Amino acid sequence: MNGDSPECAPWSRRRWAVVVLAVFGLHFAGFHLLSPRADPVAQPAASGLKVRWLSNPALARRTLDMLLLDDPTLLAMASPRGFSGAAWLRPQPQDFRTSEWIDTERSLAQPTQSLGGAFRLVAPAGPQTVFDPARKPVVVAASGVSLAPTVLRAASRLLIQGEASRRALVQPPALRSWPHTDVLGDTRVQVLVSDEGLVFSPRLSGATAARNPVQRAADLHALDVARMLRFAPVPKAASQGPGALVEGTLIFQWHTVEPPAGAKE
Repeated sequence: MNGDSPECAPWSRRRWAVVVLAVFGLHFAGFHLLSPRADPVAQPAASGLKVRWLSNPALARRTLDMLLLDDPTLLAMASPRGFSGAAWLRPQPQDFRTSEWIDTERSLAQPTQSLGGAFRLVAPAGPQTVFDPARKPVVVAASGVSLAPTVLRAASRLLIQGEASRRALVQPPALRSWPHTDVLGDTRVQVLVSDEGLVFSPRLSGATAARNPVQRAADLHALDVARMLRFAPVPKAASQGPGALVEGTLIFQWHTVEPPAGAKE
């Protein structure tokens, strides 16, 4: 047996070309088979230009008006063929005429003899009285009118307003006077009174945020006094039933006295 194998003959150029074309054809066929199919695009119909010659002026005007009706901006915008064309697009020229005016000739010199004439007409002659703000006019009381003297508050007192004012207090409270250098404001307390005469839900009303410690102490004292008040009970014949309450407002008018020397408020 001969161990020498026969040598393979090299490929010719024609054989290489056939193999390359075959591989390319297989790839092209695979791409063509696997690619998606698109719907054919409809070709737009060719629009032709039509020219129509109208020899009749009336028919031509009517045809032009029918074509203008399809214009969406015929009535929305200014158009020379619309109803506003004569007013907007063909305005009439304005005829402006200036009036001739000639000022009279006069001298620009200042007449010194008339200076201060208007002031002399307004200001009266003679010396004028000087206004003195410290001088007060004397008040003359009218005849037959008597002025009541101002009555100063001698003690603190309690006033009742509202429906609770129809009920009498069993024992009026003794209100204290407050040592203070100024006048204290009234304290207003809103309460509810039962048929038995008991006071419920007292609360301050009005300007309660007082910065003055004496005024704040007076407001708190008024709440304590309101809780201890007792009104006269309602008779059974006039009672509105258990749980009936009437509203009222307690007004504490405080009296102040001069604080002792060296005392701090």
